[in-house]
Amino acid sequence: MPLVDVHTHVVPRDFPDGPADEARWPCMCHGENGHADVVINNKPFRAIDARSWDVNVRIDDMGRSGVTRQVLSPMPELLSYWFKPNHALSMCRYVNHEIADMVSRSSTHFSGMGMVPLQDPELAASELTTLKEAGLVAVEVGSNINGHYLGESKYHEFLAEAARLDLAIFVHALHPVGVDRLSEFPDLVPFAAFPLDTALCAMTLIRSGIAERLPQLRIGFSHGGGSVIPLAHRLGKGAEVTDNFDGMLKKSPIEYARDFYYDNLVYDAGYMSYLEAFAPEHVFCGTDYPYLIMDAEPADSIERAGAGDAMRWQAAHAFLNL
Repeated sequence: MPLVDVHTHVVPRDFPDGPADEARWPCMCHGENGHADVVINNKPFRAIDARSWDVNVRIDDMGRSGVTRQVLSPMPELLSYWFKPNHALSMCRYVNHEIADMVSRSSTHFSGMGMVPLQDPELAASELTTLKEAGLVAVEVGSNINGHYLGESKYHEFLAEAARLDLAIFVHALHPVGVDRLSEFPDLVPFAAFPLDTALCAMTLIRSGIAERLPQLRIGFSHGGGSVIPLAHRLGKGAEVTDNFDGMLKKSPIEYARDFYYDNLVYDAGYMSYLEAFAPEHVFCGTDYPYLIMDAEPADSIERAGAGDAMRWQAAHAFLNL
């Protein structure tokens, strides 16, 4: 049976030499047996292995887990919003080329998402055509861009261009706003701050009216959308008492949130069922492969949630227009 995993990550086996003035340009330090460290600013950032770049290893793992198609996206730290725009563009084109190459080696097993330099929204919008011409079907974006959320007006042209080109947007948590307040509890950043930041991104897209003005734009959120559901209901109450934010919205924020897409990576069958009930046919499989917190048994997770083909593959096909 088809099973499409929309949330998987790629790191190229190597990186080109970076500009001297970009201290955070990544490089790879390879060890034995396919293991490597991603090094950023002369410090190990993440230990990875050949699953991050080796097509054959990934296909073998897919066979064991029952996944029939992976959607490849950049490791979020590669999004490079902190570089100068022209340097970020170089990184984007390199990573996009690597992902497109992986897809071309086995298009029956893989689809690809790319990345664009959103620190310069106009440049990012213009780069979408190149990304699509490379055969990529979506764009991965951070939950915030250097502290700014996607619903802000400066990103509206970018979002409109993605809609025009029929490219989906996949929002992944990245450098959550306010993370400095968790300095005493750094382990809370990926487990608590990530889902909060993802949900705040979704709320700005609703509140700004983008979800109203671009209904054809398909936007998906990682980690089940984080805290989207409770925040959407609270925003709904806000809409009630403000005349839909002075007429900005035509329907309840909850209805816009139901039109978004979400992966099912919530680690609980009951909540997965609840998410599917909230956004029927808009929840797809996502594992976070190949990282430590990934769902290693996605087919079993979907079965325990009582979900079926919509979560296994139909929502993914609709989201990515496969």
